[in-house]
Amino acid sequence: MLGANKLSAKTGQMPAAKNKPPFKFSRVFLQLFLVIGSFVMAYPLLYMVLASFSTQKIYAQSTWVPIPDSFYTNNYSRFFSAAGNEVGTWIINTMIRVGWYIIVPGTVAVLAGYVFARLHFRGRDTVFIVLLSSMMVPPIVFLIPTYIMMARTPLAGGNNITGQGGHGFVNEWPALLLPGLVNAFYIFFMRQSYQSIPGDFEEAARVDGASTAQVIVRIYLPMLKAALTVLVIFQFVAIWNDYLWPLIAVSGNRGIYPVALGFQKLIQFYTQTNSATSYPAAFTLSVLATIPPIVLFLFLQRYFIQGVQGFGLKG
Repeated sequence: MLGANKLSAKTGQMPAAKNKPPFKFSRVFLQLFLVIGSFVMAYPLLYMVLASFSTQKIYAQSTWVPIPDSFYTNNYSRFFSAAGNEVGTWIINTMIRVGWYIIVPGTVAVLAGYVFARLHFRGRDTVFIVLLSSMMVPPIVFLIPTYIMMARTPLAGGNNITGQGGHGFVNEWPALLLPGLVNAFYIFFMRQSYQSIPGDFEEAARVDGASTAQVIVRIYLPMLKAALTVLVIFQFVAIWNDYLWPLIAVSGNRGIYPVALGFQKLIQFYTQTNSATSYPAAFTLSVLATIPPIVLFLFLQRYFIQGVQGFGLKG
């Protein structure tokens, strides 16, 4: 660099500038496409927020976007006055389910993922293929069989030893906590995450006398932080938005409603009150229900992106 500077001083010429990357029209087109796609993706969210601050009249007169002449907050105040203390109960019920379905299926996925990724035994690949094949069946197919299992559980809810005579676990907490404790996708996801980690770490820990539990807890779990974050976000969103199964299993017990089911009942209440669907009120409930998943993602987005990228590269 010193020689080049001296040479430039002698010749009186400026040092040669670094070569800039050539202009590519494809890059501009790609960026333009991403910007347009971002607006398209953000449009429903913007529409929902603006509609929640609109009156029914303004919403009916709107075309592409409901633009309120003033922020009409009565939809929100009406929500809290109509729901009362039930909203807090619904949120607590939902958070209980979220914690349960993060801890139990998450633990199963971590352990089963280790088994399929690191242990070698006869029939391992066959069992794993059978597990993956369960993902090919639409979840709605399991609704009726699962409901029958909950309703015919022996010695539960007034049932006799044969599962007859009572309601079983229907309209009870077990109906919200027992189904779906083994998630095939999470097991597959954790298996792929384990395989993205070199086996040298486990071999070194084994040489030092570490047990299998110590290897999983002290070696793998810190390395799987990003993958576990993806699991937490997926499970939180799935349980927070779960509506169909609670509607079928516990719609007769208002005290254990989750958020999705409780908000839907409020929309029905608004409809019965107004003799028509109040779309601004419905969008208000949608905004309130969307806030927690968005906040969670904003806090964990760095780990989420790392986990998805690592899974995609390995898969």
